[in-house]
Amino acid sequence: MNSKLVPRLAGVLAVNGIIAGIFWAIVKFGLAKESGLSQQVLGLTEGDPVRIQSYLEEMTGGLLVPGVIGIVLGAALAVIWLIIVDRNPPYGDQSAKAKRGSWAGLLLFGAAVTFGLFWWRVIAAPLAELAAPSIPVTVTGLGEILMALGFWLSTAIFVPSSTKIAVPGAGLLGG
Repeated sequence: MNSKLVPRLAGVLAVNGIIAGIFWAIVKFGLAKESGLSQQVLGLTEGDPVRIQSYLEEMTGGLLVPGVIGIVLGAALAVIWLIIVDRNPPYGDQSAKAKRGSWAGLLLFGAAVTFGLFWWRVIAAPLAELAAPSIPVTVTGLGEILMALGFWLSTAIFVPSSTKIAVPGAGLLGG
């Protein structure tokens, strides 16, 4: 095992921890507002701030779970890919480019699973009735984007320079 692998993996966790924090902040402070509740739920609260807050907390928790799991999944997939690259380093640009397929496959797998989590826990769940119609779509899109961003940043920043060519856009980050 490459002696630089452990710091790279720690970097993956740090990047995705920051991304998860961003997701939490957007959901907590951007989406979990009274306007984020459905009209039906607002009617049930009769304007009672305590009941409104209770519904907002329930909605926030329901929105956070699939997003954070998706981001953790993206981090785990980035770790797997970096270990694959460490165990089977490329020999030249063609060998490095050949790793692009496994990178893309893991990204697509992460995106599909993340969408499935949001579908199961938000869109097709009772939570969808709690939230305003735009909230499930917005949080699903946000979760997908942040999962992909975390995976891409983790692999683009922490992949060995000999393999940067395998990660689309990694050259933009330098190194």
